[in-house]
Amino acid sequence: MRRFVSTLTMSTILSLSLVSVVPAVASVETQVVKKKCDQAALARHNAYKDASRAIVAAYKTVIDAAQVTYRAAQQSGITSVRKAAKANYEAALANALNTRAAALSALGSAPSVPERCKKADLHS
Repeated sequence: MRRFVSTLTMSTILSLSLVSVVPAVASVETQVVKKKCDQAALARHNAYKDASRAIVAAYKTVIDAAQVTYRAAQQSGITSVRKAAKANYEAALANALNTRAAALSALGSAPSVPERCKKADLHS
């Protein structure tokens, strides 16, 4: 009988201790399964987005400057000045388009969006 009581006591103690340990182990496993944001992929993605924005901003700056010059020349009453301004404007547009296209192709294809990263960390 004594052996039965001691076995019962020991099994009760073990089962109670397992009840408190199992949830703690389960929560550790779920924390391990969660993967973090890939910082290298995030840096590549953000650098690509920043570079492409800079290229487009430079393109817009050149186009805006060419438009201002063209509009100022159109105010002139001299036909030859207007024709020269139009030719210069069209040349500036073509040059800006070619420069932008070359810069974007040199930049390469966009890297994939990193998974498991917060939207606030991504430059879009």
